[in-house]
Amino acid sequence: MAEGKPLEISKAKGRPMLTWVGKRPLAHIIAYPAQHIETYDPTGDAAQRAGEAWNDWPQGYPRGGLLFHGDNKEVLAHLLANGFRGKVKLVYIDPPFDSGADYVRKVSLRGATGTAKLDGESYALGEQIQYTDIWANDNYLQFMYERLLLLRELLAEDGSIYLHCDWHKGHLLRCLMDEVFGAESIRNEIVWRYSKYQMRGMSRFVNNHDVLYWYGKGDTVTYNLLTEPLDEPKLLKRKKWDRETAKIVNVRDEDGKLIYDEYFEAKVDDVWDIDIIGATSGERSDYPTQKPEVLLDRIIRASSNPGDVVLDCFIGSGTTAAIVQKLGRRWIGCDINKGAIQTTVKRLMAIMGAQSKVRADEAERPTLPYFDGDDVGQVDSPTPTQLSFAVYRVNDYDLQIQHNEAVNLACDYMGIVRTRSDAFFDGTRSRTSCCRPTRGWPKRGGRLTRR
Repeated sequence: MAEGKPLEISKAKGRPMLTWVGKRPLAHIIAYPAQHIETYDPTGDAAQRAGEAWNDWPQGYPRGGLLFHGDNKEVLAHLLANGFRGKVKLVYIDPPFDSGADYVRKVSLRGATGTAKLDGESYALGEQIQYTDIWANDNYLQFMYERLLLLRELLAEDGSIYLHCDWHKGHLLRCLMDEVFGAESIRNEIVWRYSKYQMRGMSRFVNNHDVLYWYGKGDTVTYNLLTEPLDEPKLLKRKKWDRETAKIVNVRDEDGKLIYDEYFEAKVDDVWDIDIIGATSGERSDYPTQKPEVLLDRIIRASSNPGDVVLDCFIGSGTTAAIVQKLGRRWIGCDINKGAIQTTVKRLMAIMGAQSKVRADEAERPTLPYFDGDDVGQVDSPTPTQLSFAVYRVNDYDLQIQHNEAVNLACDYMGIVRTRSDAFFDGTRSRTSCCRPTRGWPKRGGRLTRR
């Protein structure tokens, strides 16, 4: 595998172009090597995988799912340098929304102090911030711009990308997508509508939807027509193309009466009514930004086929990889947060374990069923493309202290009370605003050292 290899990244050619302070085109990027961490392959599946679906797979990796722990910018560069350029058929990303929210997971501390406690806006060392959704506007745009440029390089010419966002930065992300992929490349602006909450005393309408921007890289993309059942049958007038008038007209019987057809299902349009994950749902993993499986199932079925490579570089709770695995596609995922990697590993082990059991009894059940949660369902789905996966770390990321953790350590050491509503100051100490407490603690060799 390449080590320290510079890669050229083609320029964005879309118009108009969004401008922000500090905007920098990503003309070159350095690709770092990956270190193998662990492999889940209880049946030796990777060595048995062959056939046309795997002919394009880089030799440096086992034939199975790939999960990377690290900064996704470095992971994407690594994938480009190691044989995945133009190999990805579908990208789904659910990046931070720049919503001003911190997503925190409590962890137990060893020793007599017990478990840390969350008190208002103060975060102690016993809490692991899964990721901070707080950005200076310009930094957020540069962050997304660089990753979109890399994702475009990884996409196949007939590939698709779905960007999941909400009202906070959706308008800016749409401009970025136009710039990187071209305004003519948008396929749909999809509205995911859900019933989340209805709070009393609000002075505005409740926000009960997210947006997904679907763009294609080239002129043609994979699109599989999807339908959904209707609550009640629907009668629609039968129509046909009339050559004489060059118009679509209603069809009538011999007596001149209109002919109606009864429909029990309808084509899926660009407004998706899908419930969020409830507190008692079997798929719930307690990951703060987890998305429902039905949502990803719809995207993956519509824009990929069995055997295709699907990539999610903000893997989170692992929903994308889970559905890709169930639908017989190949998957690549990565995340900067170790908790996300652990959650995804556990989830994929459970799915592949259930699929392996079914595979062992192929004589009685030749078509593998759709696996949902802890139970094997009755709906047929494609045979899994792999029953193994490997976990890698890029650029020794695990040896580095994340920025959020570094800020917490410095604030705790200096007695600073964290403030989440200020874009410039990290917190206060003795009623004095404190700016960037970690500036005196730079990273050297993956560790924090004092100047």
